[in-house]
Amino acid sequence: MLVLARHKRLIFRVTAAFAILAVIVSLVMTKQYKATARILNPVEQSAMATLLQQQLGGGVAELIKPDIKGNVYVGMLKSRTLQDWVLDRFGPEGWRETTGHGKENLRKDIVKEYIGEAEALEDKDGTISLSVVYTDPVKAAAIANAYIEGLKWMADTFAVTGASQRRLYLEKELEKARASLNRAEADFQKYQQSTGVYMGEAQLTANIQNRINLRAQVAAREIQLNSLLAYATPQNPEAVKLRNQIDALKAEIQRLEEQPDPGDPLNPAGGMPAARFEYLEKYRDWKFQEVLYSTLLKFFETARLEEASHPVVIQVLDKADPPELRFKPKRKLMVILATMLGFFVAVFAAFAADFVRRAKQDPEQSAKLQEFSQALNLERFTRRRRPSPRES
Repeated sequence: MLVLARHKRLIFRVTAAFAILAVIVSLVMTKQYKATARILNPVEQSAMATLLQQQLGGGVAELIKPDIKGNVYVGMLKSRTLQDWVLDRFGPEGWRETTGHGKENLRKDIVKEYIGEAEALEDKDGTISLSVVYTDPVKAAAIANAYIEGLKWMADTFAVTGASQRRLYLEKELEKARASLNRAEADFQKYQQSTGVYMGEAQLTANIQNRINLRAQVAAREIQLNSLLAYATPQNPEAVKLRNQIDALKAEIQRLEEQPDPGDPLNPAGGMPAARFEYLEKYRDWKFQEVLYSTLLKFFETARLEEASHPVVIQVLDKADPPELRFKPKRKLMVILATMLGFFVAVFAAFAADFVRRAKQDPEQSAKLQEFSQALNLERFTRRRRPSPRES
């Protein structure tokens, strides 16, 4: 306490200097305002359980429960695609042509100048908040609301829900199956016309029919497995069950192919014409593609109905309004922290000055202090310049 009392002026001056400097800096800094919009966390509900339960049996519906996908929408709010969409509204015309690698403007500078800083957070209460910090309070609110509008656009454009992802997947697979079916049917009819070989369905044995049906079942279950893996892990009990069923069906197909049937034209005991053998191969491929296409079409229609009945609805809980108070700079906090820092610096300086004073009074400590000063080469900074004889 004696040291502090002895150097009270030093402590007061340093502390006051830090506080005054903080006040000046806070007054010079540009004011920034924070506008916040809040939406309800979209909840995805699935109607695929009915079809999967019919195909696979019970227990699947429990896997398809309402699932909160807030992290997906937070990621969309943070995406560069949405940021570019907002920049198209508030940025300068033709900003895309003037920003980027090797161009005159940096993208981050354009973002900072025209739309400020955006932050998206998923709250614990089931809501998503989007905040924009900008120098103009009215424009900050407009930018925040524009982000929400852009989120609605992205939700309608991209496949973000499980239903839309399944619909998109099945749509691609359906196009492939349609092309394969048309190709197999055309190939079969062309071969039939060129060779004149014809066999009615009554001539096909049970072995052939069973193999066609089993292959179709394998394809159907593989489709179901891929659809299930869109929202479940490979270790999911139903996914494991499906893989076991697929393996069992493939084993049964292998057994039927290895089992000779005297009445089976594909495994004739006495041989058969090569033309008829190839005819049956093409016929089997055509029927397989037909069953596969019909199965895919059934799943695609179900996924499309599910997507239509459970659209993504972005519900705005709080629309962003122009903030009344500034967000930055926090002048009181800056002054308090600067004052505290200045006080600690001043106290340290007071103890350091008192230590030097005591060291100079002790010959031994004074010698050590002098040696320490010389080692640091401080004399040229602390020693006064002596006048030359001519100057005197």
